[in-house]
Amino acid sequence: MIAKRLNIRQIFATNSQKTIEVELETAKGKVRASVPIGTSRGKYEIKYLPVEEAVNKFNLIKRSFISKDFKDQQELDSFIKEMDESEDLHEIGGNVALAISSAFLKAFALEKNLEIFEYVSLLAKTSLRIPKPISIVVGNWERDKSDIQEFLLLPVEQQSFFNSAQKISSAYWEIKNELKAKDAAFNFGKDIESGWVTELQTEEILKILAKVATKYLLKVGLDVAASQIWDGKQYYVYKHSKSEMSKIEQLSFITGLAKNYPINYIEDPFEENDFTSFSLLTHELQPRVVCGDDLFTTNPKRLQKGIEAKAANAVIIKPNQIGTISDVIKFIELAEKNGILTVMSHRSNETEDVLIAHLAVGLGCDCVKFGISGERAAKINEMIRIEEKLASPYS
Repeated sequence: MIAKRLNIRQIFATNSQKTIEVELETAKGKVRASVPIGTSRGKYEIKYLPVEEAVNKFNLIKRSFISKDFKDQQELDSFIKEMDESEDLHEIGGNVALAISSAFLKAFALEKNLEIFEYVSLLAKTSLRIPKPISIVVGNWERDKSDIQEFLLLPVEQQSFFNSAQKISSAYWEIKNELKAKDAAFNFGKDIESGWVTELQTEEILKILAKVATKYLLKVGLDVAASQIWDGKQYYVYKHSKSEMSKIEQLSFITGLAKNYPINYIEDPFEENDFTSFSLLTHELQPRVVCGDDLFTTNPKRLQKGIEAKAANAVIIKPNQIGTISDVIKFIELAEKNGILTVMSHRSNETEDVLIAHLAVGLGCDCVKFGISGERAAKINEMIRIEEKLASPYS
């Protein structure tokens, strides 16, 4: 496949900050791919370049991609890596690399007259799967209202993605009413992921979620994002409840929550270098899901270390943490080979691009982590469309 034109533009992410979008034209047509920003970035992620610098880097290298005949995605991604041999892609920028890689992925699918998820499945030699949703319903990224970054809901069992999303949506609106009744300061505010923001304490929130989750046959999840509250030395600092916890106390705290409430999913309960505490919690709470995000940052070397330490039984996948579609595929292959659940995830400060829905289905991921409200509905709705296509005999 030959690119006739390859251009970049500055667009706005969902927080009204600028990000990049690459547009690619081939003989078959035009495709576009944009890159989310991400608010909190793990130290082991690829290098994110500021938008103006990213645009400049792109304009320096774009000629190398035009008129060159790429046979497939692997060849294209290998070419990107040849242009930037650094491990963290700091020369051309991880956001530039992903935008180019994603645009070519969509173009390859267009060339073959396939849906993107179909082409991804063909590329990775995987079976198509509709994943379960994990959705944020209560949250606070600023940490001045709640000690836990995100409170989540997920289905016990899945009849269809639409059915699961409908249950979570109904629960989301019922939780709003419960928060209004119990939190005098609640004013229907939402955080950047459209999770309700409340001044209630952690266990007060969990009591509400447990009640509503039971009604809708859902389970509760937590994204502790513990690296953001780690003081870098020995304590987890909980500003809202005005407490500090050592590693052992943090382990006891999280274990207690999981045993007292219907919590089935816990993400990043410890800071990003504490493989030992992750391992202890995973062993203690099995078969519950203990998921690593900052711990792994979609980095195969970090994942291999986690596998050896038995640190987690699930992993978050964020394409803009690693840089190319081929790298995402390799990461998921390593996880699945070792029996680790795969969770394709959005990032804070997203774009309207719905590629991760196609990646999740095409790569056979177990779950997708999206919000249930706001602009995240774009990705939820794309999952519903994909599910319909797979169910239709005419698709």
